[in-house]
Amino acid sequence: MSNIAPWLEASLSQVQALKKQNKLSHALLVTGADGVGQEELARAIGKNLMCEQFEQAKACGYCHSCQLMVANTHPDYRVLEGEEGAIKVDQIRQLTQKISQKPQVGRNKVVLITHAQAMNVNAANAVLKALEEPAERTYFVLTSSQSSHLLATIRSRCLLVNVPTPNLNQVTEWLQQQPEGDELSSLFWLTSQPYRLLAIEKQQKTALYTALPSALSAMLLGEQTVDQILKGVNNTTLEDYCNGLAAILHQCINHSAGANLPPALTDIYPLLMRRMSIQQMMLRYQSLQKLKSDLLKTNLNPLMQLTYELNQW
Repeated sequence: MSNIAPWLEASLSQVQALKKQNKLSHALLVTGADGVGQEELARAIGKNLMCEQFEQAKACGYCHSCQLMVANTHPDYRVLEGEEGAIKVDQIRQLTQKISQKPQVGRNKVVLITHAQAMNVNAANAVLKALEEPAERTYFVLTSSQSSHLLATIRSRCLLVNVPTPNLNQVTEWLQQQPEGDELSSLFWLTSQPYRLLAIEKQQKTALYTALPSALSAMLLGEQTVDQILKGVNNTTLEDYCNGLAAILHQCINHSAGANLPPALTDIYPLLMRRMSIQQMMLRYQSLQKLKSDLLKTNLNPLMQLTYELNQW
């Protein structure tokens, strides 16, 4: 079936070996740093579990279930995404009701819950009940970058599958095989987590981040105003600007302590150092983090708040 990133292969092989030995837990928790590929690994595990040739370590890719998985139409494979917001108890109840029946195709049913830390308390308790009284031939695969936020009783009932964080060379080599990989590599000042970079490209925000350092340099040189820098910013991109500005400050603070400076920030670093002390940079960084956390809580105009923040630079 599809290839998987090299740093995920060992974890996948571990699960495949347990599957072949018929020693696999009915619940798995895939954890790792945000953006390293937990969801990609969990989906690969799901494909293996849905294969009708269950005695094989890997999915065969040819059986009816495998073909349905390729087409994303398998009726016994359920996915609940937690990335976009809280997972509520009604969603879990609907899901568990559907999986209480026998498989419609093949032999197994799989429930994938991504970003499981998004479950509210009632939803988490409903999942716990399902794990304590598992439906026959049903597997739960949960992913989380904040597994400590999950109920301890949920964690204790899951086989823990750790996803390692790839080094910069691994990410660079992997990105070279992806469309727009070179451009994404230039955003290492923002993040080196590979699947976060792919998400930025998918959301068509690569250009936004790529242009930010030079735009900020122009502002600090007096060549552009704050209003010009923030022209076109709206509620869907304001958090991205906060992330980008905070990342620039973070890299510059690190560089002042001896860390390497990403090439994209070569021009902006001396400009910031002329304007602010390290202590002031830290204050601005903390202010941006607070603004991000307040985005969903405050009644104040967030764009006005970001304008005020940049005026402090």
